[in-house]
Amino acid sequence: MMAKTKQVYSSISKHEKRNFWIYISPWIIGFLAFTAIPFFSSLALSFMQWDIITPPKWVGFDNYKELMEDKIYFWNALRNTIFYALVGVPLSVTLGLLLSIMLSKEIKGINAFRIIFYLPAVFGGVAVLMLWSYLLYPGTGNGDAGLINAALGWFGIEGPGWSQSEFWSKPAVILVGLWGVGGSMMIWLPALAGVPKELLEAAEIDGASRWRKFWSVSFPLITPAIFFQVTMGIIGSFQIFMEPKIMPGNQKAWTDSLMVNLFDNAFTFYKMGYASAIAWILFIMIMVLTVINLVVSKRWVYYESN
Repeated sequence: MMAKTKQVYSSISKHEKRNFWIYISPWIIGFLAFTAIPFFSSLALSFMQWDIITPPKWVGFDNYKELMEDKIYFWNALRNTIFYALVGVPLSVTLGLLLSIMLSKEIKGINAFRIIFYLPAVFGGVAVLMLWSYLLYPGTGNGDAGLINAALGWFGIEGPGWSQSEFWSKPAVILVGLWGVGGSMMIWLPALAGVPKELLEAAEIDGASRWRKFWSVSFPLITPAIFFQVTMGIIGSFQIFMEPKIMPGNQKAWTDSLMVNLFDNAFTFYKMGYASAIAWILFIMIMVLTVINLVVSKRWVYYESN
């Protein structure tokens, strides 16, 4: 009887193991095919010279040496990317938070306003960027200005040159990136809703102003959301591609990011090894910044479990 029972349990166990591997195999195959193998292949390619047509040739660290000596394209693209991160991330986080604070008010029809501000995050891509290129078309009037410069002209303000100006081309890229800032409401609104009302009421009874209530009560409690938004913003800004690619400055050097530099080397010049080296430099920079952000966060991010 005992032997038969063990046999039944053993049969069930084998059946469950087989089902486990059947159910998980699509994920394993997808992970190996689209993540793990390309990841390690790009590392190997970064030490090779490969133009897709001829067989790869081992060149050691030559691709990385060439990168460090490329002051015209690589270092210029790196400076542009750092500018996008330093200016774009604080703007995006601050604007998203201010917008969410306004949309967190319990007033009639607030859901309609939330949908209106969230929709731009859904409508993105090349078509929207082409539309923005028309909106930011430089000009001062006489029918040759984009809508934004024309609107500025109504108030007697001469609009900037945007993509035709070395100074304004990068801010134009950041401005377009702010188009989808309403999507961050998905993080901000739950964080703001999680601030206990009794704490806000106690601060109000003590005579605290709106700013004091926000800075001393709400802000510390939403620091985990701020940390998340800053981290994701830094990662996203170092991977910025579509905006500078679709809306380049009059000279590409004004707006090209590292991702654009990577794409051009891989699919325009077919320098796959060199492009892989750029990808790994980019990966290492993002990883280092993320770790630094994680370490520094222990000093200013407040968790309820603390």
